[in-house]
Order: sequence, then structure tokens, then C-alpha cells
Amino acid sequence: MAATTAVYNAKQGKRTLLVSTDPAGNLGDIFERSIGTESVSLMNNLQVAQMDAQAITDAYKQRMLEPLAAILDDAMFETVKEQFNGGCTVEIATFDKFTDYFENDGYDLIVFDTAPTGHTLRLMTLPQEWSGYIKKSSEGSGQTCIGPVSQIEDSRQKYEHAVKMMQDQSRTEIFLVSRPEKTSVYETVRAKEELERTGIHRFSLIINGVYPNHGADLGIFSKMHEMQQSNIAKLKSIDFNSVAEVPLQQGEIKGFDTITSFSNVVFNHAEMPANETYADYKPFNGFSKPAALVALMAKQTNDRIVVLTGKGGVGKTVAACTIASYLAGKGKTLLVTTDPAAHIGQVLEADINHEIINVAPGLSAINIEQKKAVEEYKKNILDDARKKGYSDELMTSLEEELESPCTEEIAIFEKFALLLTDGHWEYIVLDTAPTGHTLRLLELPFEYQKQIDMKLKGDTTQDNTSSQNTKIKALIQKLKDPANTAFLLVTLPEFTPIHESYRASLDLARVGIHIQGVLINQLLKREDCPPGFAFERWKMQQHYLAAATTLYQVPLFSIPMQAGEIIGMKAVEKLQNDIFDQKIGE
Repeated sequence: MAATTAVYNAKQGKRTLLVSTDPAGNLGDIFERSIGTESVSLMNNLQVAQMDAQAITDAYKQRMLEPLAAILDDAMFETVKEQFNGGCTVEIATFDKFTDYFENDGYDLIVFDTAPTGHTLRLMTLPQEWSGYIKKSSEGSGQTCIGPVSQIEDSRQKYEHAVKMMQDQSRTEIFLVSRPEKTSVYETVRAKEELERTGIHRFSLIINGVYPNHGADLGIFSKMHEMQQSNIAKLKSIDFNSVAEVPLQQGEIKGFDTITSFSNVVFNHAEMPANETYADYKPFNGFSKPAALVALMAKQTNDRIVVLTGKGGVGKTVAACTIASYLAGKGKTLLVTTDPAAHIGQVLEADINHEIINVAPGLSAINIEQKKAVEEYKKNILDDARKKGYSDELMTSLEEELESPCTEEIAIFEKFALLLTDGHWEYIVLDTAPTGHTLRLLELPFEYQKQIDMKLKGDTTQDNTSSQNTKIKALIQKLKDPANTAFLLVTLPEFTPIHESYRASLDLARVGIHIQGVLINQLLKREDCPPGFAFERWKMQQHYLAAATTLYQVPLFSIPMQAGEIIGMKAVEKLQNDIFDQKIGE
């Protein structure tokens, strides 16, 4: 939708910049061009950029440290340099780059292609958080988690300007993109409410992937059309500046010419030219049997952790709920979500919150809520410091440190770590946030703990070496050990999700985590797809399933598309049977 919006407006003569803020962005896949942090011209009036967190962080550190090298002695400079190696620097650098675009007046329109909801809510609320944190630190010690206030004070004005820009209805409009599904409706409503609390009040809605009503036999899609219509009615009952319905296409939207044609479908209600027909398809028969999936999840020690990861919108939550339901039949199972846009409660039709609740026999669930996790974490850290007799000066400094927006992520990890190590569960199923957020969850603890350790240096009353670091290392080692943890990637049988997920698996491998299986969701059955639209979708899936076997060197497992939404335990149990009772190859 972001690419289509940018192309359409550029064609109308507007100088347009399209920027992806998604840590696992895919504009390169969509345009079939190499796209990086520096913007590239794709056509008259259109520049495109993909924010690269590592490149942006390196440039930010160099810019911030360069003036200090000339005025600090070597020891002090090394101390400040170490501060800039912390996890907070990645977040502030990426965010700083994001706000740079608000200063750019060289375009008529800037289109931001954002990450999935949870990550985007974080990005959009950061201007106020960082601005407040910098101001508070300037009134206290003059230090922040990323160095002296004096170095970033100028940024505060830029962040305040970004807030005003986002709140200005004449300058900024938020387009919420939703699927016509119950869980997506919930996520859309929640995102709108949370953004409204930041003072943003101009919203439009794009309802994407609407099953067409051709009046012909669409097979399984005919059955789902009516269900979609009721959800579309719910979405339209919400107050939006404008609402657009975009029909699901029979082929993929990638390549510049296809996007240009598609922009006329979205904005001018034109008919889409025929998509590629995938004439080279062959029926795919490369799925592993369900018994292999069962074996991957089998306990080898006292407990077993199963982690579902992957891109946003591929069905991780439904897969996590279904697998947790299956494992609950084998032993006491806890389903945990760390996704800021979690909706396991909607799938299970239960009030899942920050406290563990029982959902079904053998199955309990918890949603780690950010604000409550932060409150618990701050209290635990400060209570522990007081018991250890830290000085007033050190306590004040520690309190300032804990006001950093970065505390939120480490607090989530802390809660997550406690759940994984309490020894009460035979199986723990983790429904993670989209991959970029999950990688940060695994990398941040070491960086943040190092900062806390540095803060406590010099207090001679206590041993400040890291028993906490030892615990963190032990837990992450457990997550990396296939004998303890199974990482399963969830994806869809389409070009963009297959390739995005593959890149996600490479990112995980770089931190020592290797995917043990891939769950391919929303698989169409040939018998459900009569000639025409449905059959073309089925052929496309077969084409990309073949491509998946060349990318992944691990077993592939099938999750069949259901004729209705997966809402409630009965629907979860039906999907569970469809996944684990398949007679593949028999």
C-alpha cells in the first residue's frame, strides 16, 4: 500500500519520498531493485529509501563522538564511547533518522512504510518519551543512557518539532491498513486509540485483501466472502477521514509496472490487468509429515520451549495458539506473547493479560504488557539497590537511568526470562513480535546490563559483577540450544513473505539461533479452487512452495487455509487436527 501510494502520487506530479522504517523492510522486493539507506530515484518525482539500522547507528555514533574526541582525555572518551555501544543507541539513532525526514522540505509528500503495529506504536510515541527524558536528565545528572545531555540537547527541539508535525492534521495523515478479519479489526482499533493518546487525530483506513465477489464459483473464497463483509462493516463504523476497500488480486503485486497498474485499482477503481499465470507450476509434494513436527517439539529435558517467529501478518499468533493447544494434551503448557500488538486473547476468546490465566485443560496464557512490565522492573531494580545499601547519589543516578525509553524493552525481557525459568511448565510456547523486534529482545539484555553495571561501578560497598549477566547468558544459551528450544518460522506461500522470512532466518543465524522448521500458512487445497481466480491463487502458491525448498534446508510443514476465522477454542482445535492429522504422501 505504501509503495502504491507513493507511485500514484509521483505520477500525479508530486515530488514524493517513500521511506521504509521497518527493520525487515521489503521495498527492494516490491520494486525489484536494490534499495538502501541513501534514497534512489525510481521514476520522475519518486525517491525511495530503506532505513538500515546498523548503517544509521554507525553514522550516528560517528557524528556524536567526533566532536568529543578533541576535547576529552583518552580515559573519559573511552567511557563515553562505551556508552554509545549500548542498545539504546540503536533505537535513538534509528529514531533520530526518522525525525530527520520531518525537517526535509524538498518534497511535496513523504510516505512512511512502517513496521507492524507494535513497532510502529513504539516509533510514534518515542518523540515525546525521548524529549521528556532528555529534559529530565538535563535537570539532573546531565547524563543519559547514550551519553551527556550536552551532546543530544539539540535533538530535543527536533523531536518536539516531529511531535507537532505528527499532530498537525494539515500536515500528517495516518493510514491504517487492515485485513477484513476479526483480529485485524481489533488491532486496527487498538492502534488508532493508542496513537490518538499521543495527540494524532487524522486517520484514514485501507481495507486490504478483500475477497472479490465475481458472482462466480470462487471455491473456498466464496465461503469467506460473507465473513469478510461483516468485518468490513465493523471497520466502516469507526470514524475515519476516508475508507478504501482493496480487492485481493489473483497474482502478486511486485515490479514497477504491476505497482503502477495496481495504483489505478486502489485510487481509481480500475480493473487490474491479468497477473502472471505461473504456467510452469507443478503440484508441490515436499511437505514433511506432522510426525516430524511433533518430534521437533518433543521434550529432551525437563521442559521444552517452542518459539514462533517471522514477519508480521503471516499468522504467528494463530500458529502459536494452535501448537500450544496441541502441547497442552501432552503436559502443562504456558503460552506467552511478547508482541506489543498481541491478540492471543482474541484468538482464544479469553481475557489474556499480564497475569497468567488458565484457558483450557493443561493450557495457560499470559500477555506481557509493556507498561506493567516496566513498573515491575523499575521497582525490582530500585528495591534491590536499596537493600544493598547503594549511596543516595548512586540511587539518583540509577533512577535517572531507568527513565530511559529503552527500559521498556529490557523490562519485557526480564518478565519473559522469569517465566521461562520458573520450572513450573513442561512446555512454553512463545508468540513473538515480528522478527526485527524479536532480534532486539535477544540482543538488548547484554547491552543494557552492561550499562547498569557501568553505572554501579565505583560503589565499593557491593560486588557489582554480574550475577545478573550470568543468568541472562544462561537463558539465551538455553534459547539457542536445540535440545531446549525449537525455533519455528511462520510464513505464507508468496514471493515477499517467503523471501522476507528467509532473510529473517539469516538474521537469527547471525545471533546463533537456527530455524528448525518452517510452517507455511494459509495453504489452499486443489479441490477447493475451481478454475479462475481461486485456481490462479493455488498455482501461485505451488510456484512459491517450490522456491521455498531451494531457500530453506529444514522441514516444511503445511497449515491449511480454513474456510472461517480461527476464533475460539473449537476453531483452534479444528486447525490443530488439520495440522497434525494430515496424511501426507499416503
